[in-house]
Amino acid sequence: MKGKKQKNVLRQNFLYYTMGVLILLGMKLYYRQADCDSLLWILTPTTRWVELLSGIPFTYLSGTGYVNHDMRLLIAPSCSGFRFMTIAFATLYFSFIHRIVSTRREPVSETVETVNRDSVEMGLWQTRIKGVGWIVVSVLFSWLFTVIVNGLRIIAAIYLPLYLEDTGIMGGTLTQDSLHTMIGVVVYFIALLTIYRLAGCLIQRTVNSVLTNGQNSGASETVTDTPSATGKRDFVRTFAGKCAAPVFWYFALTLGLPFLNRVKGGRMAGFQEFAMLVMGCCVLILASYFVVHFFGRRKNKSGGHVL
Repeated sequence: MKGKKQKNVLRQNFLYYTMGVLILLGMKLYYRQADCDSLLWILTPTTRWVELLSGIPFTYLSGTGYVNHDMRLLIAPSCSGFRFMTIAFATLYFSFIHRIVSTRREPVSETVETVNRDSVEMGLWQTRIKGVGWIVVSVLFSWLFTVIVNGLRIIAAIYLPLYLEDTGIMGGTLTQDSLHTMIGVVVYFIALLTIYRLAGCLIQRTVNSVLTNGQNSGASETVTDTPSATGKRDFVRTFAGKCAAPVFWYFALTLGLPFLNRVKGGRMAGFQEFAMLVMGCCVLILASYFVVHFFGRRKNKSGGHVL
């Protein structure tokens, strides 16, 4: 029954999924061919955000990026966060497009005779507008979120190594490269879980508001954020549902595609260590996330409130 429902959702939204895939491929192709000047639309606001947070001034050097010669810092195209933007877009768009286009307003005062071709055409146009609108919202919001999160990551990448060097922790197995990777994974992965959670709550409230006001949606789903009280199995299933989409897109675009590219190009050296480090950080974050939700569930059962 569940599989049949998923097939119906896939069939009904096939056009929008195809559009999302094409946009995602276009973003990847754009980034592959883009130079420093072509990425100013994301590099410049990110650098200004870093300057605001840190007080460190940067100067743009054409073809190189934003530099601070005194501290020997460089915000290059590889620091733009564009890869994270593609992951955030994929997570937002593909996770919620079926809810966006399937939640529509049905006029309750119309009779069966009047709900004919005009009503059907109006519904189709409303669906198309919502689909295109969600594409625009997903792109803009993923860009804004990337600028904010990437600025925080850069700040951490500037100051955390200095702190660890002063405390004598740096060195040995914890190298500059591994620390840089860990900072990126921790900041980006937590941010992706957060953006998915916030978007899900906002969209669910919108859907519930539409349905509460007497507007029907034949294909929309009502999903609550509180785990059912039938036991640990339901809690685990609910928790997995809150993480499945961001985990899938993060691993697919952070490890999956790079793995295929490296296999194709015969450049597998160092990838295993990188993949193990990424997966290790993500597992620790998910374990912490699980513990927080587990105790939040127990608090909710005792009369507390879980966000």
